[in-house]
Amino acid sequence: MKRVWRVVALGLFGITLILSVGCSASGKYEGDASTFVFVMIPESIWPVARGEKYEDPIHTALQQDGLGEVTGGGSQVGPPGSDGEPTIEWVGIDIELFDLPRGLALLRSELKRIGAPAGTTFEYEHDGKRVSESL
Repeated sequence: MKRVWRVVALGLFGITLILSVGCSASGKYEGDASTFVFVMIPESIWPVARGEKYEDPIHTALQQDGLGEVTGGGSQVGPPGSDGEPTIEWVGIDIELFDLPRGLALLRSELKRIGAPAGTTFEYEHDGKRVSESL
């Protein structure tokens, strides 16, 4: 997979949000019908580890079946811990699905296989309605 990466850090009310945003080089979703799905995973995991644990295997599985692709991800940084270092409250993954029902089924299966924690959610829009589902 070829992705172009940018890192963005936003500070708001004393909380910093660090995003590492990947832009797909395939461009498949640019003219085709697709659905953007945001996956929120309540796990304290740094960006490189997030990519290795979640983004890369999910992207591979979606691509193998032609169901979609991972287009980016980010980390919600919380207040510093007792050691003064920032903490990660949760991580997010940006996904474009080309076949929503089959893509969601594969996404659920893959996240369970990987060991995503309870509280993991998907957010997307379907038939003009915002949908939020738990894993």
